[in-house]
Amino acid sequence: MWLGYAAMGVGLALLAFLAAAPLGLLRAYPAPPEDAVHGPLGLERKITDLRSLYRNDGEPMEAYLRRLTTSVAAGMVHYWSKGDSWSESDSPYTEISIYDNYLLWLQMLLLKDREHFRNYEFMTPAKAIDRGYGFCSQVSKTVYSILREQGIESVIYSNPSHTVVEADGNILDADYGVFIPHSVAWVERTPDAIDLYYADHGAMIPSLRQAYAQPWHVLGTAEDFDNVRNYEAKFERLKWLPPLLAIILGLAALAIGAGLHRRGLAQSQARLARPPEQRKSAIT
Repeated sequence: MWLGYAAMGVGLALLAFLAAAPLGLLRAYPAPPEDAVHGPLGLERKITDLRSLYRNDGEPMEAYLRRLTTSVAAGMVHYWSKGDSWSESDSPYTEISIYDNYLLWLQMLLLKDREHFRNYEFMTPAKAIDRGYGFCSQVSKTVYSILREQGIESVIYSNPSHTVVEADGNILDADYGVFIPHSVAWVERTPDAIDLYYADHGAMIPSLRQAYAQPWHVLGTAEDFDNVRNYEAKFERLKWLPPLLAIILGLAALAIGAGLHRRGLAQSQARLARPPEQRKSAIT
């Protein structure tokens, strides 16, 4: 029966480990540095209810897209520790955490494509927002996924310097919290508009001009992003399977052990209940 208790113990311990982050007993990901939180693209307003990012009944499309852009931007910390691109020093904030999903974390350790998991960008909005850390491509994927869930057509445009979402002919830049009621193609033809729409980010306007001057390409397809999201959902379910199986096997082992123990007691009692001569003949 000790095997049953051991399996039960392992299963319950792993279950408690997995439940710690969802229950708020620990953070799956470290808090971003203070200079990032309070920086120019820091955390303005934490997103406490994911449903607030979805379109309300009767809400005009443009008003909703503008609200979604500013809300995601305000609820995410935008920061690279060195320069303007990902580096190893960012990995504590961007890599898959063992407290989030130990199966994906093991893949990060065992697979060749380790950098992919060290700078992992979620397609699942709840995961990205819970982590609360990411730059233009991560927030764009979050906005895209929220729109796709609602059947709102959108495209992610990217170049080496920036990534934005285009939906209903509008640019949603959830990195800067800027909504432009025009397409990417229009801004390419009207570069002076950058100064107007990004006026609140004066120091960054020169780099934004350079970013919009570069060729844009569509980042991924709807099928690609759906596959990634299904992949994340699959492993989110699978991570609960080992502890539950361990608990079930432990309970089964304990039940079998208890049944064998009762059977042995019953046989012993039956032998003791026989007359002495029958017990002697049964033994011989």
